[in-house]
Amino acid sequence: MDDQGYGDVGYTYPDLADIKTPVLDGLASKGLIMNRHYSAWMCTPTRASIMTGKYPITLGIQHDIFSPHTEECLNEKELLLPEVIRHNGYATHLVGKWHLGYARWSCFPCMRGFDTAYGYVNGEIGYNSHMISGYYDFYECSYSDEEGLNWDILTEDKGIYSLYLYNKRVRHIVQEHDPDQPLFLYLPMQSVHSDYYAPKKFFDCTDSPRCTMQAMLKAAEELLTDFIQYLKDAGMWENTLLVYHSDNGAPKSKYTSNGPLKGSKSHLWEGGVRTVGFLYSENEEILQHRGSTDCYVHVSDWYHTLIAVSGGWDAYTEATGLEMPAELDSVDQSDYLLFDNTDMVCPRTQIMLHIDPVKRVAGYLKQEYKLLVGPQQSSAACSLYKFYPLNISSIDFTIIQLFDIFEDPNEVNNIAHTHPDVVAELAGDIADYLSHQNPLTCQLPTIDGSYPTDSVPYYLPWDFSRDFLPSSAYRYDTLLP
Repeated sequence: MDDQGYGDVGYTYPDLADIKTPVLDGLASKGLIMNRHYSAWMCTPTRASIMTGKYPITLGIQHDIFSPHTEECLNEKELLLPEVIRHNGYATHLVGKWHLGYARWSCFPCMRGFDTAYGYVNGEIGYNSHMISGYYDFYECSYSDEEGLNWDILTEDKGIYSLYLYNKRVRHIVQEHDPDQPLFLYLPMQSVHSDYYAPKKFFDCTDSPRCTMQAMLKAAEELLTDFIQYLKDAGMWENTLLVYHSDNGAPKSKYTSNGPLKGSKSHLWEGGVRTVGFLYSENEEILQHRGSTDCYVHVSDWYHTLIAVSGGWDAYTEATGLEMPAELDSVDQSDYLLFDNTDMVCPRTQIMLHIDPVKRVAGYLKQEYKLLVGPQQSSAACSLYKFYPLNISSIDFTIIQLFDIFEDPNEVNNIAHTHPDVVAELAGDIADYLSHQNPLTCQLPTIDGSYPTDSVPYYLPWDFSRDFLPSSAYRYDTLLP
């Protein structure tokens, strides 16, 4: 889900809930609720982390989102999750939001391990117009070794509510899929990101901002319900693992809610980085672990965890001769999350949430403690085309806040002055981490002649008119010339 807050679902705070999400509540109650699922503080860094198994800090893209008309693109040398899973025999499909770059063909999801992709490349589009900033952003692509890359702009679908289109697409994928082949479907939802809108049929309350959010969630639940029914009809649902979570907390608005959690999207407070999340499967053998867990899960962990679930690294290594990438931040949580290992300790005890040398802030979780360093309300912006090295002077260590987030999840009581030993330990961990990280790459400048333009009003790779290179040129470890 996109920008779903901790208070934008029924099951997190049932006594305070002003939103009804019966489908999500039902699945979560019968599955495994992840009470401490953490993300980056906004969407591009989170999506990059899922796809690579690395913290956004490790990738050097933690500060902001990818913007149009720039060369910003998730480094083509990174090995993405679907590429590995595809070597384990899975069909791989994306339906929804990409937001990891579109400047070159090699940035597109169909060149990064997805057999097909359908949706939009930017951070948001109009639910009916499929436009952003006055230009059209809705496409589909497919890739195979036999046929290479096929790609098209879906202008004929303009004016149709996008969730109806996603529904049609997932139905097509499931109905055309060979159930004897395993399936990996990545469904990065447009819901419930702004612009806040849903068709009238989903409104059953007084028209107000929270009513609009309720309608948007009802539309999203309809899509999820239909998707599950398609899997049932195909005989696949009983062998499916559903991973559900948001990409970050909700932005501060009259439509959204993070419940009593402090802060919102683009903050390191719990409201910005602690997200709704649960696992569900009909199959008791696939998901033995039910109920809830307070163990930490970071979005980067889905990389290792889903690769393990899909069969591990052997097939990829055998096919390519390449080993698992070094310096992954991902933790394989498959044994703990899926199986009933009641005596197993939490696989992850710490999360490096963020280090930002522009705002000079950091966030770090270790055991029950959360350390926030620097001016958390800073609005400092990157200077274009500038690289910010990470070192001890990158953060303002004169501003320290420490919280016991198990006892004080709303971050009310700063206990830094009473726990100087904990502050020293966690600050030392941050300082050690700084010593081996890539510099932050700030937003690249807008490039003249990049698409879209008034004469070509679509979000297109800048080399869209060139002849396609042979498929071998699109390997993740080969940059286009």
